[in-house]
Amino acid sequence: MDGLIRNLTRLGLTDYEARVYATLVGMGEGSARQIHLAGGVPRPRVYDIAEGLAGRGFITVRRGNPHVYIPADPAFVVRRLSGDLDTAATAALQRLATLSLDARSKNSPIRYVQGEWGIERHLESLFAGLSRDLAVVCLDYREIGEFSRQIADASRDHPVSVLLPNGKRGIAKPLGNASLYIPRPFCPFFQEKIFERIYCGPIPVDGSAFELDYIFIADDRVCMIIYRQDGLRNAVVITLPFITCVQRQFVNRMIANADCIGGTPSSGG
Repeated sequence: MDGLIRNLTRLGLTDYEARVYATLVGMGEGSARQIHLAGGVPRPRVYDIAEGLAGRGFITVRRGNPHVYIPADPAFVVRRLSGDLDTAATAALQRLATLSLDARSKNSPIRYVQGEWGIERHLESLFAGLSRDLAVVCLDYREIGEFSRQIADASRDHPVSVLLPNGKRGIAKPLGNASLYIPRPFCPFFQEKIFERIYCGPIPVDGSAFELDYIFIADDRVCMIIYRQDGLRNAVVITLPFITCVQRQFVNRMIANADCIGGTPSSGG
């Protein structure tokens, strides 16, 4: 019995709640006096604990003199407790991640992000902090669907420019009011040193292959570069103004020498 009570408390019940419920399951049904005698719960506490469990759907009450308490199916109760626990864990993790993002944004101008979950949380933070405009560089338009909702939402209130160095590649799904651009070569240096080395395929470094997926630049203040290293996706978030401003001006230069294929041409940031 003690092991069962410990497991139920781990799932979120208090000690007395676990004892009342487990006692009822063992008896099938019972009055407050019977629960007190069999479960060792103080009789005055049985009433409020039972009413609380009834409010959560874990027991039903047959009103009378005395009241009789009937337990819900254990599988239902455990599923419900497990679901509540998962929800609480997810909410806590998201809140902790937000606190972590806030702390790191204050202390570190360059942050390394691993894994899809971290990328999504940092990107949510970038979109939430957007106040002026957004520029996006997307290397494969077929993959932009994963961020299409956020981009479309941002484009309702702010100018959004999406640069597609490798072309649109087939997807016709609109991105709200975002302007889509396919750049044209505008100088030999860019074509040879930048475009062909960075945008056209993997970059080999010390036995690893690095491949660019996206660049998000918000308000010239935050630059998030999403890339793959040997097929695994990671990101770097930069708030150092010397880098973010240079990145944005470079993207503006490409946009100025691009063909607009969707949306309203922007004037650049």
